[in-house]
Amino acid sequence: MQTPVAQNDTRERLLRSAIEVFAEYGYNAATIRDICRRAQANVAAVHYHFGDKKSLYSAIFDTVFSLLRQRRTGFLPSDAPAEQRLRIYIHALFEEIFYCDGDTERCTQLSAIYLAEMAHPTEALDGIVAQYMYRDAEELYAIVAALMQTESSDEQVVDCASSVVGQILYYYHAEPIITRLHPDRPPVAQRLDTLADHVWRFSLGGILQAQRPSTNS
Repeated sequence: MQTPVAQNDTRERLLRSAIEVFAEYGYNAATIRDICRRAQANVAAVHYHFGDKKSLYSAIFDTVFSLLRQRRTGFLPSDAPAEQRLRIYIHALFEEIFYCDGDTERCTQLSAIYLAEMAHPTEALDGIVAQYMYRDAEELYAIVAALMQTESSDEQVVDCASSVVGQILYYYHAEPIITRLHPDRPPVAQRLDTLADHVWRFSLGGILQAQRPSTNS
């Protein structure tokens, strides 16, 4: 019988191997056998630690979102002003997308999985949204609502929150284009603080403007 340390090691190996395989082959073509072979574990280990292929895939997102939440909350007072909470939210999201704890290869693999999921949603997407993404979206809605002094369900709040995230995802999705348009500038990953500060200031200005009555007839 494995010790708790050995069990954790097996689970971590399976998770890392799953990231490799899902990134390389996609969800549908990935197999449990290939994942176990790379992790040097037997098929039963997947069922023991995760249950099935869908749950193993979902666990990848659990790892990402858990780390993201830790970074947001580790140094953020619960009574911090909305401006500060927005700044930390933006910085944490930039850092998680582009930094990945300094593991460039892992970051690339996670990006491939995310892009594939957005382009070709799998059977796991509903669960991923409900369990992980919904909570993070609600957090951002609450921050924006506090800035706009309205309710989180306000349509303007949802649209403003989408615009905040959209700025960050632009640097993520369009990085190959950005590097070609501006080859003299450092890569995105090397200027995260500057970009996070820019998106924060730009977002605050946009949210303030969204509060004003429209001049359209």
